[in-house]
Amino acid sequence: MLTLKNKKFFALLAASIFLFVPVTYAENFDSEKNVEQEKTAEQRDEEDFNSYAPVVDEPFSENVKAPEPEPEEQKQIEKLFEPPTEIISEPETKQPEIPPQENFPVEEGEGLEFLIHNEDGVMAFAIIAAHEKYNLRPLLARDQIRGVSTVSQISSTYNDIAMVNGGYFSWTGNLIGLTKINGVIVSNDYFYRSAIGINDDGTTIFGRVRYEGKIFYRGEEIPVNVNSDRGADSAVVYNEFFGASTGTNNFGIEIEMQNGIITNIFNGKGNNFILKGAKIISAHGKAAEIFSDAKIGDEINFVEEIISDDGDFNSVPNILGAGPRLVADGKIFVTADAEEFPADIRLGRAPRSAVGVTKWGDYILAVVDGRQAQSRGCTLQEWAEILLNKFGAVDAINLDGGGSSALVVKDKLVNNPSDGAERSVGSVIAIFPKE
Repeated sequence: MLTLKNKKFFALLAASIFLFVPVTYAENFDSEKNVEQEKTAEQRDEEDFNSYAPVVDEPFSENVKAPEPEPEEQKQIEKLFEPPTEIISEPETKQPEIPPQENFPVEEGEGLEFLIHNEDGVMAFAIIAAHEKYNLRPLLARDQIRGVSTVSQISSTYNDIAMVNGGYFSWTGNLIGLTKINGVIVSNDYFYRSAIGINDDGTTIFGRVRYEGKIFYRGEEIPVNVNSDRGADSAVVYNEFFGASTGTNNFGIEIEMQNGIITNIFNGKGNNFILKGAKIISAHGKAAEIFSDAKIGDEINFVEEIISDDGDFNSVPNILGAGPRLVADGKIFVTADAEEFPADIRLGRAPRSAVGVTKWGDYILAVVDGRQAQSRGCTLQEWAEILLNKFGAVDAINLDGGGSSALVVKDKLVNNPSDGAERSVGSVIAIFPKE
């Protein structure tokens, strides 16, 4: 039994505990507050981020227990903490399986050779065609600039022996690189980059090319590009290879001309039809001012020139521009830096495509697979080495690569595109039997 004296003692003890606890909590709170103020913004951001991290079944306090996991879940949790039973080592690079040669028949006397390079986790394919029996020429997807198709789709519409994806392009199909088909320049580039030229007799020329186009009208001179998007204060010449119409807006003027004579004028009206054999000068802003007083029947002069230090490309009827150069005169000659290619093309391993010739002048179309287990791709230097040492190229240029790389031989896709399926492209280069 508690006496009055004992009751007073316990009352005083309880009161002191009551007073002590709040003071201690307040001191701790002030201390934590001071620490919080001293934290950097980065530390606070990190803590805020971590506060949103998922916590699996963590109790809120000692009095609140986390729910017990289901038996199957418990087994999975326990398995995570089991010690490893064996040391897991880096798997060896798996050599790609070579497709059966009978899938790509090359008969004696055809003047064809089908090659597969399979070494160090890299798989590349090439078709070589004798220039005495075959022609080489570039083609546009859907036979026009606007629009894209896969290499297989384009090949299905031609009587070709082999076909590989061609130059660079935008997703609208606009080509990035100088391209000339049957004597008509259908696209140009702003850079001085590598191209292959193909003469009517089947001989080829390799080198860096640059386009220069000009319109002369009433003593005025304006620079122009071909079959590209029209920019502010600039002019573009569209021809029948672009598409059915110019695709422009109404903020400018369009001059239709045939044989150096203005045949129609569309002022403030865009997206005009392109007649076969005609050209349309589409001008905007300052470039359009030159044609403010233009009249039907006026003479107009359109001049185009292909500038190169490596030979005369102006007289060559077919040209495909891409780049960089890979092999020149039987030696590795990679010009990616000089041609100002971006890092995604210039650096690293990737699927790649190429066109080249042997020392006998025979044509080479080649691809290397990449970004997949069976083939990791090549750097430009490695690609040049394969073309020179394995496929016998003495001259070669790089084509568009990555997911675009696709080689079709005798109506069969021989490589594995890195996208898992063929990507639609803007142009190709193909081998045809001579007629």
